[in-house]
Amino acid sequence: GVAAAEEAHYDQVSFTVQAYAELQNDLAEAVLAAESEASDPAQLADGINRTMAWALDLARGSEGVTSQTVDYQTYPIYDDKGRLLRWRGAQSLVLRSGKIADLTRLAARLQQRLQIKSLQFTASPERERDAEARLTDQVLTRFKERAIKIQHDLDAKGYRIVSLDLQQGGGPRVLARMAMTEKAPAPIAAEAGVSRLQLTARAVIQLQR
Repeated sequence: GVAAAEEAHYDQVSFTVQAYAELQNDLAEAVLAAESEASDPAQLADGINRTMAWALDLARGSEGVTSQTVDYQTYPIYDDKGRLLRWRGAQSLVLRSGKIADLTRLAARLQQRLQIKSLQFTASPERERDAEARLTDQVLTRFKERAIKIQHDLDAKGYRIVSLDLQQGGGPRVLARMAMTEKAPAPIAAEAGVSRLQLTARAVIQLQR
């Protein structure tokens, strides 16, 4: 049994090959929040609700931009002696679109009464799938080239695949943060940038003598 185990691992070589792709980001997502404070919780809720209704009306008028409200929260603020001072509340609005210019234009208008929490750009799933297919072809071609070179350099008659593991990774997305202003601001200056995809093949081959 020991001899068989040793034979199974004899002449094994492990190596790694990689392929990369950069994709132009074509999707945008912005998260904005209606935030307020008041001494009365009913007054607080009324103010947030009115602000969000105004924001949703604007969002519905922007063709190609989808909107979704999330994370409605209200909570009390106390002083160091445990006495209630006021109430604070917030509700978030998420905007998504493949029309980046339209989304950033809408977000700039919404900054009159909402605060932008984040703005990020990504590649669409369709663009990512196409890139993944190309990377798979590239990384498997590089695996074959490396395996054949190892076989030839070590004077082996051939090789067989013991294991081949494909792992995908990516680079950071482009992010931007802005502050709310009291009047309509200038258009948001943001560059969509690129996303980086990486495909790694971790291989183990066994040389045939």
